[in-house]
Amino acid sequence: MSDQPADVRALPVATGEVTTEAPLRQGLLTPTVIAATGLTAILAFAVIDAALRGPWLDEFWTLELSDTSKGLPALVRDGWMRDAHPPVFNAWATLLVSLGITSIPAGRLISNLLATGLMILAAFRLSRRMPAQAGFAAALLLLTLSLPQAMESFSLYRSYFWQMAAIGTLALVARHVAATKADLDWRRDLDVAAIAVLATAGSIGIHYVGALFGGLLAAAIAVCAFARRLRRWAALVLATAALSSFFIASSVAVQMPSWAAEFDHSWIDLPEIAALGVLGSLAVAPLWLNPIPLAGLWSGRGWFGRKPPTDPSQAWFVAMTGIVLALGTAIVFAVHVVQPIVVDRYLFAIPVLVCALLAVPASRIAADRWLFGLLALVAVAGAARPMIENGIRPLWRENARTIAAVVAGCPTTQVYAASGWALGPAAATRMAGREDAVFERAYRSLAASAGFVVRFIGQGGGAQATPGTCPVLLWYEHTPNEAELDLPWAIEAAGFSGLEGARLSVTRTATGFVLRAERP
Repeated sequence: MSDQPADVRALPVATGEVTTEAPLRQGLLTPTVIAATGLTAILAFAVIDAALRGPWLDEFWTLELSDTSKGLPALVRDGWMRDAHPPVFNAWATLLVSLGITSIPAGRLISNLLATGLMILAAFRLSRRMPAQAGFAAALLLLTLSLPQAMESFSLYRSYFWQMAAIGTLALVARHVAATKADLDWRRDLDVAAIAVLATAGSIGIHYVGALFGGLLAAAIAVCAFARRLRRWAALVLATAALSSFFIASSVAVQMPSWAAEFDHSWIDLPEIAALGVLGSLAVAPLWLNPIPLAGLWSGRGWFGRKPPTDPSQAWFVAMTGIVLALGTAIVFAVHVVQPIVVDRYLFAIPVLVCALLAVPASRIAADRWLFGLLALVAVAGAARPMIENGIRPLWRENARTIAAVVAGCPTTQVYAASGWALGPAAATRMAGREDAVFERAYRSLAASAGFVVRFIGQGGGAQATPGTCPVLLWYEHTPNEAELDLPWAIEAAGFSGLEGARLSVTRTATGFVLRAERP
């Protein structure tokens, strides 16, 4: 049985093919070309930001958890198994290190371009199988990749963008299963099956909180497949989800002893009302960022010249995605009431699934090249806006540059650095000491790239220095807000002595501050 739609008149529009009667100008404005142009612009902004943006703490954790200098078995035992995440992304970063990729910008680009490429390839292959779904796939790519969360995650050497790409690809699979009239044919559909396996495994196995939405969507796909008598589809998704869930459960079982021993403090303390606000903003953001898809809900749709036929598969897909969103969000909030877990970057599946819902009405306007072009234009503008408003953010590199300028002007300047945990309420916890190695790696790496030497003061440590001809600098990153307002306390908390009576000043940045002590 073929997956080809009965209404073959829609094929030239859905596939982006140009009929011999269509003028060249119309051919260059098909949904496929419009989407490709928009995606190229969005990726250009993302690549520039990822290549130039400064690093932050979590990215140095990636470097720490991919450092094989003590051997791979030691890294797995003392690193991956003591982490708070499944080992998938750490294993990937370790593979990159083995290939000579050791810088944060290079890791960002290779990791996230790969995820983007796989998502686009999946959209292309699924659209080739069912050309009538090409408009949906194009809209989903534009809406998802232009999200502020996607642009932010693309510029980080962490697993967050992988989560978004995986759940977005699984939404493409869900739309395919809801629409197809034929079950899997292993001789013909190996590429589609591989897409489903990779998307299901990735959406469940990359992050513990994100696994909830991936697991729910996989279950919804399996139920839909059973109901539509697509037994091989149901078996494939269920088997992959079961294996991925077993992997997640095994990871938790192995890592839990270290969590009990070392994780004696949680920095997530969001009140319930604020957590609801985060969940609500994640769900609403795609709508107000790009409302153009809502035009597809207008029953008249006068720009088409005729009302398109009803597609019952849309109801299947909307029901699946809506239930997953509602149930997943409710479960997250219920868990948060008992144990706070709501952090926006852990829940990026929510805006992606909302984009999948918006892609349904957006697919109805794909035949109108001007309206679909407006959708793509708004998506590109949304992707560009953060960079236009904020520029390329230097993050931890900003304080390093400030120190480098001081050292260049006065070469005997003494530079010290301390963990930002020292200034918080959890300074004496085991969690604080756990990050000493990461902070030290970060400070030394940034100092080396900026051309100066830094001495790190760990938790419970100390140092002594007195300003001479040149000042003494104390560098803090990842600090609580307004920690720089009490400089004597910042000195004492670091275990620093010798600055009594010194003239103190401070340079504050978005991520931390540099305390300067000079002769009075």
